[in-house]
Amino acid sequence: MTAPPTDPDDLADLTGGWVNFDTAATGIRSVDARPDKGRLALSIAEDGPGAAGTRTTLAATPLVDAGGDGPAVGFLAEGRLGTLDTVLCGYLNRGLLTIDVHTAHPDDPRVPPVMYRAHYYRPGLAQPSEPREGLL
Repeated sequence: MTAPPTDPDDLADLTGGWVNFDTAATGIRSVDARPDKGRLALSIAEDGPGAAGTRTTLAATPLVDAGGDGPAVGFLAEGRLGTLDTVLCGYLNRGLLTIDVHTAHPDDPRVPPVMYRAHYYRPGLAQPSEPREGLL
């Protein structure tokens, strides 16, 4: 992936509301992404230890495929989520948003860094299909 696109329309595939498929997971529950002066503004809702019911806004750099043309297919964001320093690497994968979350505890170097991956869908778009006729 390469540098960010300059056309706001190139951010359309990433913008909007995204919800974590894993409803029992702690961490990032949902992400709302909107264009902001050539970047993405991410409004992130979290649940879990140290981040119960919090919402944080991070600026993200949109990324395009290696050719450098076309719409954004991912983003990179860094900042504080809850009590942790965090790097988010998000990318589109078959209509879903996958986010690799890398965290480090800034106040205690004895706590090892952690990485997890979560998958997000757009409410209303990722609906189970109706069973085909004759199948139950």
